[in-house]
Amino acid sequence: MYFGSVRFFKNLILLCVIILIAVPTVLAIHFRTASEQEAKKVAELTAEVKQLQQQVEELEESRDAEQLAVPPQENVSDAPVAAEPEVEEPEFTVEALAYQSLYPDFYAPQPIGEMVRTEGVIYLTFDDGPTQNTDQILEVLAENNIKATFFMNGTSDEADFQRMKDIVAQGHTLGMHSYTHEYDLIYDSVENYLDDMYQLFVLIRDVTGEAPTCFRFPGGSINSYNRGIYQELIAEMLRRGFVPYDWNISAQDATSRPLDVDTVIDNVLSSAEGKSRGIVLMHDGASQASTAQALDTIIERLREKGYRFDRIQPDTMPVLLGYLQ
Repeated sequence: MYFGSVRFFKNLILLCVIILIAVPTVLAIHFRTASEQEAKKVAELTAEVKQLQQQVEELEESRDAEQLAVPPQENVSDAPVAAEPEVEEPEFTVEALAYQSLYPDFYAPQPIGEMVRTEGVIYLTFDDGPTQNTDQILEVLAENNIKATFFMNGTSDEADFQRMKDIVAQGHTLGMHSYTHEYDLIYDSVENYLDDMYQLFVLIRDVTGEAPTCFRFPGGSINSYNRGIYQELIAEMLRRGFVPYDWNISAQDATSRPLDVDTVIDNVLSSAEGKSRGIVLMHDGASQASTAQALDTIIERLREKGYRFDRIQPDTMPVLLGYLQ
């Protein structure tokens, strides 16, 4: 057999010797060729660089010659210089809306800051007061050690003035709702709305000594009366520092026929179901005696569900219709 024979091993050794001689030779030739090619490339690049340098020198010599050919000007600094024509830069200004200049003192006491959303809190709010029902509401709130918010209408009654003072003195929030509460009138234009709200703003400020900071649109921030101007209304009131508050829980007591007490309670509890926080819409009008009567039970039942209570303050995160929370 050839494999494993003496002849096989001799040929194998010979092949190894050939490989040991041939590989270095081939590598040397390869690297020599590569080196020669690299050297050639370097030489070509060097020649190109020299050529570019020569072109730059020629350009510089030509530039110097042109400068020498120009006669020097005498008293250049004293020579009159033609004035460059003035170009009027366009002015980009935003023309203020006319109603923004109305009532320069109709601004919240402080600018709107960062809003705080507190989970597990119920904000009890009462619209359309003050009335004789306000007295009972304040009594129930005091017995339960709860602060709430009243969005009032305009009044000229001395007894109501005292109720306004009591609301503020007892630590509740007194906000603006509307002076006239006449939808057709106040939502006819932004100017009309500001006329109405400014009258209420002055009333609250003069009677209580404190300017209001929050408000609620009659019918909510978006309703069938203000759909054409509600965005302007919200923007203008926010510009003046006043925050609007709608609701996500309702007693549904704004009815022509007074509801019974149990219905008011059920309405509030059913709409509070599943809410992580809530602003409750109730009414303090003359015909909402059942709401005042239902209040104690409403508070008790909501507490059983784990809710706490607070009043609306300038940093309270609002609820807006269409963006209910």
